[in-house]
Amino acid sequence: MSDQSSAMPSSTPHRPADAPGQAVDGAAAPTEAEQAPTPPTRRGMSGTVKSMIISMIVVLGACLIWIAMVPRVSSVSTPVTDLPGLVRETVRSQHWDVAVADGLPSGWEPTNVLLLTPAGRPVTWQAGYQGPNNAYAAVLQTRNGDAAWRSDQTSNGSRAGTVTIAGVTWTKYQQSSNSQLSLVRSTPVGGLSTVVTGTTDWAQLKMFAAALVPFSQSTEARLPTATVAP
Repeated sequence: MSDQSSAMPSSTPHRPADAPGQAVDGAAAPTEAEQAPTPPTRRGMSGTVKSMIISMIVVLGACLIWIAMVPRVSSVSTPVTDLPGLVRETVRSQHWDVAVADGLPSGWEPTNVLLLTPAGRPVTWQAGYQGPNNAYAAVLQTRNGDAAWRSDQTSNGSRAGTVTIAGVTWTKYQQSSNSQLSLVRSTPVGGLSTVVTGTTDWAQLKMFAAALVPFSQSTEARLPTATVAP
């Protein structure tokens, strides 16, 4: 009798290949989202780096605003041919008896006359004069100028003693970074706080300070005026 077991079909049923998306051994079929590969994460700036950059921009902007507000001593090449007319305009608009340099030596002439109106700072009268050998001096005035205003006009210069000019005490300030010298008057001129500043030597600056008088007390014929070639 032949061995019949070899001819009998196997008792283990044939297991078809798992079809995509079907459950295996009773597990739930994976969804398309689970099957899709996870895209690589884009690497960018962290929140800390962004915050640092934003902070730097804010600080830089504040510095630029502060710099724009602080007046710088420099000569302006535009000649002033009608100094008395410009002064009268300021006197009318501000009701200030601003100071002018009366009786300067030959070679000095006004190069910039303006009313400064920086944001958050006192309105300031400025009259700058160019002298021989590129000397430059300017008078700056405001109503009731405080310590912050005086510091602005001297460019935060260091105190360098005092000097008496025509019986009035002036405090000397020196800004070493740009050779700016300044004199701060202890008493007002024409009711206005007064600073003289420039890029020249102390002797020239004291001479300039001594020549300042309120416009109402000046002699118009003695006021320097720029000469423009035809």
